[in-house]
Amino acid sequence: MNAKQAPSSRAPILGRILFGVLILLAALVAGQSLLWRWTTGALAEGFSDWVIKHRAQGWSINHDIPERGGWPFAARLTIPRLAIETPGDETSGQGMGWEVQTLTLATPLPLPDALRLEATGPQALRLGATRIPFTTERFIALLPLEAGQPPRRANALLQGMVAQTPDGNLAIQRIGMDANWARMAEATFTLQFAAEDTTLPQAWLGTPALTAFGLRLARFEFDGAVHGNLLALPSLREQLDAWQASEGKLDVRHLRLSWGDLDAGMRLSAQLDAALQPALAGTLSVTNPNAALDSLARSGLIQRRALDGTKFAVALLTRRPENGGPPVAEIPISLQNGVMSAAQIPLTRLPPIIWPQH
Repeated sequence: MNAKQAPSSRAPILGRILFGVLILLAALVAGQSLLWRWTTGALAEGFSDWVIKHRAQGWSINHDIPERGGWPFAARLTIPRLAIETPGDETSGQGMGWEVQTLTLATPLPLPDALRLEATGPQALRLGATRIPFTTERFIALLPLEAGQPPRRANALLQGMVAQTPDGNLAIQRIGMDANWARMAEATFTLQFAAEDTTLPQAWLGTPALTAFGLRLARFEFDGAVHGNLLALPSLREQLDAWQASEGKLDVRHLRLSWGDLDAGMRLSAQLDAALQPALAGTLSVTNPNAALDSLARSGLIQRRALDGTKFAVALLTRRPENGGPPVAEIPISLQNGVMSAAQIPLTRLPPIIWPQH
């Protein structure tokens, strides 16, 4: 008799367990729903605050009604037909702008530890009076988040870009970027950047020297840092004055260009002098330097009368790698008082930069 009653006695226990599991699942779904609603609301509020702040600074920002989505594993805000314009319009030849068909802001749930931005559809970039439409296969940026602090790092990836410049199509297979910045006026901003497999517009190769390198730029790498006061002042001139007064400095820790037969690298440190003109000192590393110097002379970047002396000086700075590869020259370079020099030999005088007053 007792054996026959055992299954029936277990039934209420199983029912209570099942009921508890259902209650737990319902609580998890409800909690996730509340978190999703709160996070999407925070995204919408943060974007709205950003728009209001920059419109007050004279920016033009337009977009269609944002849409929320991504539940249950992400909070997502989709912004259709976004157009951003900094102060200065096309007729004045000043300012910048960006148009994108759709910009998506998203963060994972339940732990929103990063903000992901993804741009899709046709886009356009405006630089002064020049508008450049472009498309991409992929364009994303990732900003790691810290509790109670604004982001101070960004990673970006752009793949399959084709831009319609006034001089023809510019195609870049891949661009990767990593940027870091401090949270204070005494800022340090660092940027690492690499572009691979770039096809240049034919019109950009306006000299025989550049044409000899071809339309394909295999790789361009940059790693640098900016130190000094980076203040949001009314004009570029005022910003540069403040940066120069704070002993602002640009450090290029690594720059490398692989373009046809040209393989060159550079390290330098640059500042602005009292007249807000660039002054720099560094080292230029050139593979097969004589061929590069001939090309620069043909393009007019090196005066013909200085070519032989430059080659002689560069030969003293040229070495052959231990692995038997092509010769490499390590050339000290400088720019002082508008005069560009290599290995202490003046090469050319550059015209002064006239910075806009507004």
